[in-house]
Amino acid sequence: MNTVKISIHKYNKPFRFKYYSTQTFRTGAESVIVHLEFDNGISGYGESIPMKYITNEDISTVVHVIQNYFSPLLFSHDISTFDNIESLLNQLESECRAKGIYNYNSALGAVDIALLDALGKDRELPLIHFLGPIVRESAPYSISVPLLPLQKIQELFHQLPKERVKYVKVLVGKVENENVERVRLVRSLFGHNVDIRVENNGVWTLDEATSNLKRLTEFHIAAAEQPLAKDDIEGLQKLRKIIGIPIVVDESMYSLTDARQLIEKGACDIINIKISKCGGLLRSKRIAQFAQSHNIPCQVGAHVGETEILRSAGESFALTTPNLVFFEGASFLLFADTWQNACFEITSKDALSGNGLGIEPSRLRSILNHCSSLVEFHK
Repeated sequence: MNTVKISIHKYNKPFRFKYYSTQTFRTGAESVIVHLEFDNGISGYGESIPMKYITNEDISTVVHVIQNYFSPLLFSHDISTFDNIESLLNQLESECRAKGIYNYNSALGAVDIALLDALGKDRELPLIHFLGPIVRESAPYSISVPLLPLQKIQELFHQLPKERVKYVKVLVGKVENENVERVRLVRSLFGHNVDIRVENNGVWTLDEATSNLKRLTEFHIAAAEQPLAKDDIEGLQKLRKIIGIPIVVDESMYSLTDARQLIEKGACDIINIKISKCGGLLRSKRIAQFAQSHNIPCQVGAHVGETEILRSAGESFALTTPNLVFFEGASFLLFADTWQNACFEITSKDALSGNGLGIEPSRLRSILNHCSSLVEFHK
């Protein structure tokens, strides 16, 4: 099975409400969709959401890397087996490093998913088959509460079937009193049977993180995600000793090298693996396996506004990852045409229901209808 055409698209679909965090403001999705076509008529689809503040990538760099560094290798290699794909991905990474290109994870992640999707379709197997044995029959989604006014949070809460929500992540900012009131409100709305975490995207200083988290302990916080700047390893070490709340690293970790440094230096309790930022499913698996060998759990993260492509990849990853504690990926709540039919739990039955990613043709057409073509090139 050989690649004969590569198409890259920009997915841009509006949200039903504006999404605020300390790092970003979004009114709609901004994904890169990679479409690989093969000589046997099969297509594979991948997705990435490049983030400048995490991997120093954007849509233009993803296009540049795939077009100039990946395409010659993609066009020249057969991918009829899983080993073919693993070898090819290693070569793509080596090619970038040999040319002095180090910001390629998002590009690699989209290609990784597209190749595995295509192989699954060719072999008539679900993508999950290539990631290892299923270790859990289901995994509940965690939902995120953006930096919204309290009234808006209440309004959105009343649109949710709260009895089906088990995990909530609350985004918090620089103003301590506002953070306390936000978390207080979320706790009062969801009750005491819901697991609540906070995320700061690294804008606190050590003193601010200490003060904020000490005040938030009354709300029984399960974890604090990226409370300090991504490169403040020493600060993360100190904070873990001061605060009895598990620390999740996100922006600090997007490679196996990062994970090894953070874990070996005792700078985290949980690592947040986002398929896109970590270079795809196979590299994410390596990170999770390393973390498991050091008794560190992981969270399967999600980028804001991702489509069913990344979400399906994340579902397969979550169901085959033993050391999982949280699973995100509820971006469908952001879109007007999907949130009302939201499912708050994934199951192994769903992941086994189709070939490759298993996305229904109608949903795939809906994704592509919101895409604009960026570039296409042929063998």
